[in-house]
Amino acid sequence: MSLTSAIHAGATPNSRNVSWRWSNPRPHGNNIAGMAYGEGWVVQVGERGQIYLSRNLDEWIPCDGKTTNDLRSATFFGGKIIITGEGGTILTADASSPRPEFHRTDLGTADWLEGVAASSRLVVAAGDNGAIYTSSDGSLWRLQRQAFSNWLRAVAFGNNLFVAVGEDGFVASSSDGAAWQRQNSGVAEHLNQVAWVQNRFLAFGEAGRAITSADGRDWQPISTGATNALYAIAANTSSLVAAGEREVRLQENGVWSDEIRASNRSFAAPDWTYLSSLWDGSLFLLGGRSGRVLEGFKTNSTGPMLWVDRHDSLRNWIWDLTRTPEFYIAVGDRATVMTSEDGIDWTLELVPNSLTNAIFLGVGGTTNLFLAVGNQGRAMTSSNGVIWDVVRMPTSNDLQGVAALNNLFVVTGGAGTILTSPNATNWTIRTASTAAFLSSVTSSPRGWVASGSLGTILQSSDGMSWTQRSSGTTNWIYRMRFLGGQFVGVGQNGTILTSLDGANWTRRSSGTSEWLNDVARVGETFFIAGTHGTVLRSSDGIQWENIGTITRKSLFALAAFEGQLIAAGVEGVILRSQVIPDQSPILIKSYRRQSGQDAFLFLGKPDQRFTLDHSTNLPNWTPGTQLEFLDSSGTLLYLENLGAVSDRQFFRATLR
Repeated sequence: MSLTSAIHAGATPNSRNVSWRWSNPRPHGNNIAGMAYGEGWVVQVGERGQIYLSRNLDEWIPCDGKTTNDLRSATFFGGKIIITGEGGTILTADASSPRPEFHRTDLGTADWLEGVAASSRLVVAAGDNGAIYTSSDGSLWRLQRQAFSNWLRAVAFGNNLFVAVGEDGFVASSSDGAAWQRQNSGVAEHLNQVAWVQNRFLAFGEAGRAITSADGRDWQPISTGATNALYAIAANTSSLVAAGEREVRLQENGVWSDEIRASNRSFAAPDWTYLSSLWDGSLFLLGGRSGRVLEGFKTNSTGPMLWVDRHDSLRNWIWDLTRTPEFYIAVGDRATVMTSEDGIDWTLELVPNSLTNAIFLGVGGTTNLFLAVGNQGRAMTSSNGVIWDVVRMPTSNDLQGVAALNNLFVVTGGAGTILTSPNATNWTIRTASTAAFLSSVTSSPRGWVASGSLGTILQSSDGMSWTQRSSGTTNWIYRMRFLGGQFVGVGQNGTILTSLDGANWTRRSSGTSEWLNDVARVGETFFIAGTHGTVLRSSDGIQWENIGTITRKSLFALAAFEGQLIAAGVEGVILRSQVIPDQSPILIKSYRRQSGQDAFLFLGKPDQRFTLDHSTNLPNWTPGTQLEFLDSSGTLLYLENLGAVSDRQFFRATLR
């Protein structure tokens, strides 16, 4: 059951109703560039305008920031949440509201605002080209022009002083946020973060560099033992944590320890890159790459710090996806095989011991026999996606393309490899007349088409005899699919090719130079996924628009089923979008008014979005908060603060 008193679920900005949610990693996979704690909320901000709020560190509510700009830092000021980011973006929300809604301010600058900090009366944002902006209310901002133009990466407030740090060891301080004085840091490395902790300023940077100051003016070097870049600082009265690129360092009683490489520790910190941190009054939080959230706490005063990732999601790269009649199958690095019935909850499956080091690059098959192939000619089959058996292939070349039709399996791979089998067990090598890496093959009622490096396209009527066709390009055609009555090939440098017969090909304009890695069709709409979070959309396979996603991570595979689109890629990324909304009616299962709140229990379908509308007379309705079923349970308990209470009150759930 999803429990919340403040869900505000907006559509992904600029996606024209194609809204994305995270299925893996959990709770989300966005890089956590900044975190803040206040008013009972933990706030996380990251790439592509993504904001997540939590009161319990278990459920994280995605919020609409009304921007796709990267967000870099957050703080609390005057009862507001303040977030800064790319291109002068500033977002604000009422932190005391049970359902914070963010409002966007654009400062009219291309400068990224990398850091934000607040005193009781002033909030300061700092960033590129020495940009410093101040506000006394979080809404109206003033540019404070300075004599320096050094790029700033962070700002902090303490002891009645603001301190900003940045590139090439830059440090400056100010008592009012307007007049800044440059200080001698004594270091030349970039400084990434600064904080006021334990009655002193600390600044951390590249190559493990760290400096400290009691007054923000006189700085002294300290040694944490770290040698990699440090990005995050957090502390309580007795412990200090520094984190960064494969670094988590803990200081207690003046002694620093390596929390990642600690020997004989059952709960050491995972070897990862951590970008942000905080102390919430009871435990440390580290926010990292691909959404990793690490909690640090002690069970007693003399014991070690315990580091726990309560979601502990798989983060292996995923190279291919397919949909069977009953479930999805995803395959990838480190012998990864994952299955899911609904595209939301995924299960890691076991593979034969001899394949535990395999990299599975492709997966496909028939309704009751699935085939996964990978590096060095490794392959395995399954009838249910759970139990897999090794298949001996007549090659040690890497294998990637998989397709099946009419009791014929075709596999393609390195050095022009083409293999066929009637049962996915006994294989025959076919002549390809090319040495190109054939990364994809697809079947259709019109025959077979394989594609690969150097613009290679091969066509076959029976899967056994193959003829090379001219693609008109030397770009790698990474993936080939037959969709909506036509062949669609996508690949290197934004390449899109289409063909009705598999022999004659037409180049389509993609509007991007990113690698395009897979193509799928949902209803009447085509989608293409690529590197750096690229997603293109087309109604005809000819004209394409870039709609993006909620991440900049590369996507390698797509699959679709019953109006749902799944995308997968680096570090275990699995995104989902209910492109064709489920129109099943939502049920208000129960309602109760008590203790100053209305309590509703809704039943519906995962990823459905709706508003809770109010009326006192039935003909006239007032739209309420937009809500969403965020997990696979299809249930939502929603608590709403009472407004003006009428003798008669009616409610309805309206699909959006």
